[in-house]
Amino acid sequence: MLMRRAHIEDFAAIKQIVFEGKDLLAKQGVNQWQNGYPNADSLMNDILNQWTVVLEEDGEILGTAAVIPGKDNSYEHLDGKWLSNGPYVSIHRVAVSSHHHGRGLSQKLFEAIYDVVKNVNGINSIRVDTNPGNLVMQHVIKKAGFVETGKVVPISATANTDVRNFAYERLIKQPLLV
Repeated sequence: MLMRRAHIEDFAAIKQIVFEGKDLLAKQGVNQWQNGYPNADSLMNDILNQWTVVLEEDGEILGTAAVIPGKDNSYEHLDGKWLSNGPYVSIHRVAVSSHHHGRGLSQKLFEAIYDVVKNVNGINSIRVDTNPGNLVMQHVIKKAGFVETGKVVPISATANTDVRNFAYERLIKQPLLV
């Protein structure tokens, strides 16, 4: 199993996995990814910007995430306090194929992302957020060594919503406390 940067040829598999994730969240009653975002355009934009990574095994894409360097506008107004004020990367749009649930692949994806980012000079931390109703992702994020830092308005928020996602941060070089 390996994590690699996504290619245009991976788009159909990535879209399928993310849309399966949207369906699962809807079935669980989680109001995340239910307002048309992410969509095919946002997923293609991630690939074209070289932000998308995939977890692959035997030629099959098992999971995906967007790892975005630089300032994330949704993280500019945290109701709380970040652990670091330095440069960071953000993780968004994490999804695992419905055919491979229960294998701990989200955890492996977070670990692989951390292993790559920790070797990038000048990056102090990794940030991620999730919907308050997404208990599975909250568990994965905390197990991956992230600390809850407050609440943020998600990228996908509309003027008609008051959703505040839980925000998390993991410092680089911070040991995983198990």
